[in-house]
Amino acid sequence: MAALNPDPTLAGYAAFVRRHLITIVLLVAAGTGAGLIQGMLTPPTYTASTQVFAPATPVHPGLERKPDQRLPRDVTIDTEAQLLRSSPVMDRVAAALGVNRQGAAEAITISVPANSRLITVQVRDRDPERALAAVIVATDSYLSLRRQIVAGIRQRQLEALQSRIGVVEVRLDTLSKGSVRRDAASRTRRASMIRQINELERQVSRIQRQSETTGEVVRAASVPRRPDRDNNEVPVASYAALGLLAGVVMGMLRDRRGRVPAPSEGAVRHEPEPEPDLSARLGDRRDPRPAGSSRSGP
Repeated sequence: MAALNPDPTLAGYAAFVRRHLITIVLLVAAGTGAGLIQGMLTPPTYTASTQVFAPATPVHPGLERKPDQRLPRDVTIDTEAQLLRSSPVMDRVAAALGVNRQGAAEAITISVPANSRLITVQVRDRDPERALAAVIVATDSYLSLRRQIVAGIRQRQLEALQSRIGVVEVRLDTLSKGSVRRDAASRTRRASMIRQINELERQVSRIQRQSETTGEVVRAASVPRRPDRDNNEVPVASYAALGLLAGVVMGMLRDRRGRVPAPSEGAVRHEPEPEPDLSARLGDRRDPRPAGSSRSGP
């Protein structure tokens, strides 16, 4: 058996490939074929895309705050993305695609550029018409839900402002009826309350004048004509690499079974001892007298 070299060289690698070339080629070909079959059996998918503009929505008009207190943040774009993935929207998308809510969540993709309120909505499906219908349903459901939420926020804001106006008016009326002396302090308080009422009324007018538009589609979706390129070469390359790895491992196992380890440096190599010449010893014992001597008779 051949010795296993602990330090293989480039020539050793080349010899390894030559010894197991048939096995490696067959396994690589099998892996490539499996990748091609998987790519052929995988159905194409289509992606329908649209863009929606979602303007910022204030949620704190008329909110009193201290000088060192910051106002709450407006509705962020992350909130808009969560609205797109909310249950009412996902249920309608799932119905349009004919899948469950989990499948709808996997089929929809939401992306927003940095420092922008332009939302890109994409829906992927095997049928281009169904993908288009699903992305339209998603945007319509989102805008409808957003419209309801914004209307509710606006109504609560108006009710809160009008309630505060009523409270300040009651205080002003009480101050006017109870004040006997028209001193400077009383006039200052009255003027402050009147300014507060005027400011609250301006906020009410500003909310009432706000546009009813809570979002709009800026780029309508269309039927996707070409399927997505899901890197069809990836399965072929992956399976071919697996075949190559399997061929190398199989060759290493074959070589390991057919080789013995080579002796390390400094190791003493024991040579087998030569067998003794038994025939010579037997000849000496058979006739110890010198050759040519004869035995004389009496």
